[in-house]
Amino acid sequence: MSLTFLLLVMIAVLVTIGIITKKLNILKLSAPDKNGNQKPVGIQWKPVTFILLTVLAALFQPMNYEVISVGHKGLLINLLGDKRGASNTEEVSGVVFYNKYTQEIQEVPLDQRHIEYPESIIVAKGGFPCPIKPSFNYSVKESTASDMFTNLRSTYKKGGLEAIQEGWLNNAIIGAINDVANRHSIDYLFNNRETYEAEILSEVNKRIGKWFLVSQLKTNIQPPKAIRQSIEDKATADADAIKAEAQARVAQADAQRKIQLAKGDSASMVISGKCGISGSTICDKNLSQNRLSMNQ
Repeated sequence: MSLTFLLLVMIAVLVTIGIITKKLNILKLSAPDKNGNQKPVGIQWKPVTFILLTVLAALFQPMNYEVISVGHKGLLINLLGDKRGASNTEEVSGVVFYNKYTQEIQEVPLDQRHIEYPESIIVAKGGFPCPIKPSFNYSVKESTASDMFTNLRSTYKKGGLEAIQEGWLNNAIIGAINDVANRHSIDYLFNNRETYEAEILSEVNKRIGKWFLVSQLKTNIQPPKAIRQSIEDKATADADAIKAEAQARVAQADAQRKIQLAKGDSASMVISGKCGISGSTICDKNLSQNRLSMNQ
């Protein structure tokens, strides 16, 4: 709500009260008739002129006010300063009165924001393209909000922080991710992802750390299609090798069991032959022990 609107409302209320209480006479009245009634015969221009001048003064008065929201950094910009006000930026808070013709108020949000950029392509060392879909949290540094506005003023005035994060900030983040990826091989990026993303965060802070705090940065990098197929083929081959090895161990164990059974059968036949000749009870005992060992 602007100060001009408040002044116009105040004028309207005062005029209404004046008319109701008859302390403000806008109409000229005729002399009372025999019944004491008076009829309007014209307008008294003096009070009307005063009201119109007051309304015009309220409409064109230069002052306005702004209430700086909680969680925002208020900036009072002098539009008549050097570099179109860029060098005359004052930090303000609370209720601020300012000249709307020569000054303006900008509120910079300080809350943390979560950003997820759409998929884009970076290039690893050796020319391997990799799709990424970066996400991160960021916030404006309160101590340098004024300097950020001064340097990114044209972008900020187009759409606030949303315009910055879709333009300048996007270029800085994607550029940092791409530059770090160019230093390492494709294998390094996927085998050392945590270290890779820590390097990116360090590079990002070098580029934008003066104005923004960035945290929880994730590249969500994916291997190229050819490498992804190679990884899947290797995983399938490893699984097949493990399965074949297990099957070989089962077959070997089964072969050993059959060999032992064959040896046992041969021994039983020999013992049976000898016992048939001698008819000794000792042979029967040996045969029973041999069968018991084969069962075990």
